[in-house]
Amino acid sequence: MTRMMRSLLSLLVTALVIVTFSFDARSQNRPPNARTAFKTMVSHRGHIPGVKSVAGPAGMETAATFSGSPYDVGPSITPTTTVPEAEEHIAVDPSHFNNLVAMISDFSLRGGFNTSKFAFSNNDGSNWNESFVPLSAGFPATADGHLWQANSDPVVAIDKLGNVYLENLYLQVDSAFNITNDGLYVCVANLQSGPRFTQSGCHAIKTALAPTTFIEDKPWIAVDNSTSKSSGTVYASWTHFTATSDMIFVSHSTDHGATWSKPIQINPDSQNGAVQGSQVAVGPAGEVYVAYEVFLGSTGDQGQHFIAESTNGGASFGKTVAMTPIFNNLSFSAPYRDNTFPALAVSPVSGNAFIYDVYTDQPGTNSRTAFVRSTLPAALTSFTSPISINDVTTGQRLMPAVAVDSNGVVNISWFDTRGSSGTVTLLDIFATYTKDEGGTFAPNAQANSSSIHASSRGDFIGDYAGIAASPDSTNSLAHPVWTSDGLGFNGQMQTSTLTVP
Repeated sequence: MTRMMRSLLSLLVTALVIVTFSFDARSQNRPPNARTAFKTMVSHRGHIPGVKSVAGPAGMETAATFSGSPYDVGPSITPTTTVPEAEEHIAVDPSHFNNLVAMISDFSLRGGFNTSKFAFSNNDGSNWNESFVPLSAGFPATADGHLWQANSDPVVAIDKLGNVYLENLYLQVDSAFNITNDGLYVCVANLQSGPRFTQSGCHAIKTALAPTTFIEDKPWIAVDNSTSKSSGTVYASWTHFTATSDMIFVSHSTDHGATWSKPIQINPDSQNGAVQGSQVAVGPAGEVYVAYEVFLGSTGDQGQHFIAESTNGGASFGKTVAMTPIFNNLSFSAPYRDNTFPALAVSPVSGNAFIYDVYTDQPGTNSRTAFVRSTLPAALTSFTSPISINDVTTGQRLMPAVAVDSNGVVNISWFDTRGSSGTVTLLDIFATYTKDEGGTFAPNAQANSSSIHASSRGDFIGDYAGIAASPDSTNSLAHPVWTSDGLGFNGQMQTSTLTVP
């Protein structure tokens, strides 16, 4: 491998040392023990230069109209028992709304190497049972017989039959903690089994079992729970990195995650090397959408979100369309990573299936949580202008999540520093909802009971968070998930139940 390739690959892993580590060279199928915690992600290989900003100056963004009552917020609950943890996601059973499955990266095993953990609740998040993804000899193990050093970037989805899909990266690194190869896998089990996941149920979407210059990163997952002929199809999107470029890929499975289609590229070649942060969502007619960010400007400090649609079960996708204007990426100084990736959701309400994108940008000193919506249901013709859905302008905002329930209520949560008196090392989770497709929003509600601490040591609170929407017989409920603190403060997964008045 050339020095340039090694240098580029080294960007994909940042070592956050927790205790002194030791490393022994062993066979590929028996990973070494290492005492470190690390996280993946390179935001992009480059950017598309020569674009002039159209992001407005501070104070020029349009504010949402706030009315009605905020969520009724339940107590903060910790579903897991090990530390530290960060980067979480959650899904609701579309057939039994009281069933929830959440995932998080856990750093408590093998001296701190990431291991994906999931937690299951069958009573709207009041009580939880936890477990790691399948392990063999203490290492994450997959159906192809491979043992891996680490997992990363967990996301979860549930279909109408109760099948749970745990998607995450499986990682191999060298003695310098550069990623040498990885794989994108999905583990499948049914909720009726507990759920109990097995090594034989963890199948590859795309994998390299030996050192390579190709790396997969930042996956997302969605299931077609519509009544269309493609119902039951599972979709996965992610960023595929080469030694010098990157692009957005998508694949699908029609046999409950056992096998996956050949990946196809979503973004046009002209955007290669400047893309990251994809999400995939499915509409009520089985239409599939993949959104992602393109990095622009002279240094990649600006961004724009694009989206593509498939109407044939993921066999092909149409031309990409811009969802947002060009905006300023987050520039406030913080001890953790932040990003401006899309948070994508499509209303499951037939005939009213609007497409929603929520993200954070920074038009001035303070950042905002921005909201856009397709101007027509299930149509990529155009999107509304962004509006700010944070009802306090002071402080910074990052990493929103969005989910729409079967009543069409849009639920949104995000990290927010508004209560930290000017410091960005204390964060809270704020949330709002809209019942009229973004016409009005509820006043923001704080979803967590104790502030999230992040150190000044290059701490990690994740690259995203999650929220699930689960209307029961009488209420519309939302379930955000977050990490209680950064890795430096032994954060754990937390959640609360938000009830729409």
